[in-house]
Amino acid sequence: MANGISVGPGGVILRDGAPYRGIGINYFSAFSRRLKDAEDTSYREGFAELAKHDIPFVRFMAGGFWPVDYELHRADKEAYFKLLDDVVDAAGKHGIGLIPSLFWYAACVPDLVGEPRSAWGDPESKTMAFMRAYTEEVVLRYVDSEAIWAWEFGNEYSLAADLPNAAKHRPWIHPELGTATTRSEADDMTQDMVVTALREFAKVVRRFDARRPITTGNSLPRSAAHHLRAEGAWTQDSREEFAANLLEVTPDLHDLVSIHLYPHDHEGRFGQSYTAYEELLHLSMEAAGRAGKTVFVGEFGAPDSEKPEARDAARRENFMLLNAIELEEAPLAALWNFDLPQQEATINVSATNHRSYLLSALQEANRRIKYVMEGGHHADLESGALRGRLRDNLANAGRAGGGLNPLYYGEYLGKSIYREDSVGLNFEHIFNGTDADAEISMFTPRKDPCTLVRHSERSATLHWPAEDSAWGVDCSMRYTFESPGVVDLECSLTPTREHFPLGYAAFMWASYMNRTRDRKIHFWGMDGEREGWVSFGENTAEGFETGTISYAGVDDLPYEADSKSLNIVEHPTKKFSLPFYYGLVDGDGALATEGDTLAYIMMFDRCAPIRFAMWNFIADAAGRPDPHSPAWDWQFVVREPEQGKTYGYRARVVIKPFTSPEDIRAAYEAWAGQVSGS
Repeated sequence: MANGISVGPGGVILRDGAPYRGIGINYFSAFSRRLKDAEDTSYREGFAELAKHDIPFVRFMAGGFWPVDYELHRADKEAYFKLLDDVVDAAGKHGIGLIPSLFWYAACVPDLVGEPRSAWGDPESKTMAFMRAYTEEVVLRYVDSEAIWAWEFGNEYSLAADLPNAAKHRPWIHPELGTATTRSEADDMTQDMVVTALREFAKVVRRFDARRPITTGNSLPRSAAHHLRAEGAWTQDSREEFAANLLEVTPDLHDLVSIHLYPHDHEGRFGQSYTAYEELLHLSMEAAGRAGKTVFVGEFGAPDSEKPEARDAARRENFMLLNAIELEEAPLAALWNFDLPQQEATINVSATNHRSYLLSALQEANRRIKYVMEGGHHADLESGALRGRLRDNLANAGRAGGGLNPLYYGEYLGKSIYREDSVGLNFEHIFNGTDADAEISMFTPRKDPCTLVRHSERSATLHWPAEDSAWGVDCSMRYTFESPGVVDLECSLTPTREHFPLGYAAFMWASYMNRTRDRKIHFWGMDGEREGWVSFGENTAEGFETGTISYAGVDDLPYEADSKSLNIVEHPTKKFSLPFYYGLVDGDGALATEGDTLAYIMMFDRCAPIRFAMWNFIADAAGRPDPHSPAWDWQFVVREPEQGKTYGYRARVVIKPFTSPEDIRAAYEAWAGQVSGS
C-alpha cells in the first residue's frame, strides 16, 4: 500500500513509513451518482481536477443513502461492485486516496431490512447482519487496493443519540425511496446503540484488514453530549466531559477519532460565548493522544449565500478553519464538499464557482504542511498575551511570503490580527526608483530564498542571504515576543554590490490586517500648517487616501518615469513628526460588538529613514476595497548606501486595548526613552 496510510505508535499517521499530515476534501457523491445513473462517470473528471490541485484524498459515501439505492446490490452484486470498482480505479489513476464511508445515513440499512433504527444496538439484528455482510464484501474486494486509505462506518450517528426531543428528529419518511411508512420510539437512538454498531463494524474490518485506520464518521460531540446521556438535559459539558465523551463514542479498534467542524461549533460550549476552533482541536487531539489514537476532521467548512457579506464571512471562516487545522497539527482533515450541485447555494465547491478558491487554498495548505513537517521553516512563538507562528517563504506558501501567520492576542484565540490568507510583518519590497530595476522592485524578498533560525520560545530570525538576493542585499529581521502584547523587531541590512544609482535604497514591510475598525492609520505630525494628530486613509472625493507618509523635513525620493513608483511618491501635505502610528483593530472580529477595540501601534527608533504607508488592495465579494482589511506598512530608506556597510533600525509592535490617543503617545515615549538609553 505505497499510497496508503496507517496509524503508528502514539497515534501518528504514517504514509510510506514516515509521519504524515494532509488536507483532503469530501466527494460525497463520487459513487452514488454512478448508482443513480450508470452512464454518469463524471467522477473521473472530478478526480482529475482534484489531482491538479494536489488534493491527497477524498471521503465519500460508499453505499446507498436510501434503501432503493441497494436494488442493484440485491439483484446483481457483481454489477454493483463493478460500478464501485471504477470509482476506486479512477481515484487510484490520479493518485488520490479514498476514505469510504459505508453506512452513511443511519436509517438506510434498518429501513432496507425492515427494522427500526434502534436495531443498530442489537448485535443479532438483521441490520447488523447486513452491516457485517456488506462490510466484508467491501473490505475483501479492496483490501489490496493502494487507493484505500481508511475505513469509515457512517456519518454523524452520534448526533442522533440521547436526544430528549428525539420525536422531532426521527428519520425521514419517503416510502417511494424505500423507507418505513411510520416512525416511533423504536427509531430513537442512544449512545450505547451507536457504540455497539461501531464496535461490531470495526471487528469485521479488522478480520480482513489489520493495517488500515478505522474511523467512526462521528461529528464533534454536542455541547451537552455527556449531560444528555446522563440526565437528558441540555446542560453544557465541561472540557473534561467533552474529552471523555469523544473517547466513549470512539470504541476500541477505531484509531481515528472523527470530528466535524463548522461555524456553529463556536457557540454554547464550556460556559463561554465563543470557543475557537483551535481550542476544540486542541482538546480533541489531547484526548485522542491519551488513548493512543489521533484525530480525523472528517468535515469542515463554512456555508455562504448569494449575499456578498455572507460570502466574505464564509471566506474568513474557511481560512480560520484551515489556520486552526494547520496550527494544531491535525493529521487528517477533509473540506466539505466537492461537486455536489444540490448544495450549490450554500457550500458546494467546484472548479468553476465562486468557491473555487478553496481548491487552491487546500493545495497551498498542503504545501505549507509539508515544509512545516520538514522542520526549520517555522517557529511557534509565545509570550504573555501573544501567540503566533513565524514562517519563512516556503512555510507560508500562497500567503504572501515570510512573516507572522497567524498572530493571536489575549482572549481572542482564533481571531488573527493578520489576515489568515496573508501575512503580517512581512519583508515585501526593495526598490531604488530606476526604470531598469522596475521588475525586481516588487516582491523579491518574498521570492528570494530565506532561512529561519529559532533562538528561544519567544524569538526567531528570518535571514535573506546576499548571494540569493535579487538585489545583493544581506538582510535579517529578528522577531521577539515580549509581554504583555509586544513584538520587538531588529533589522540589519548590508548591500554587497552597487545597485542604487539614484542615491538611495528603500526597503518595505507589509502587514495585511484582518479585521480593523476602519482603514485609517493615525500619527502625530503635520497636515499642511496644522500640527497634531493626523489621520491617513480618509475618504476623499476620488475614493480614499493611500500611499506613503514621510518624515517632516526630509527630501522626497527621486524616481524615473517607468519605475515602479507606487511605493515611492510621498503625500504632499501630510507628514509625521514622531516615528509611530496606530490603527484600531476589532478584537473579536465582529464589527457590531463594542468594548473589544484594540490599538495596533507601530513604533520606530529612527525618524528620517522611516516612512509610513497605507494601502487597501483587498476587495470584498462585491469587488469593493474592504475598509476592514487594509495593509498597514512601513519603509526604511538608506541614503547613499555604501557597499559592505551594515544599516539597521529597531521597531516595536504593541497590541493593547484602546483607551485614547494620549495613552498611545505615552506608550511610544516610554519605549523611545528606553531605546535612546540603551
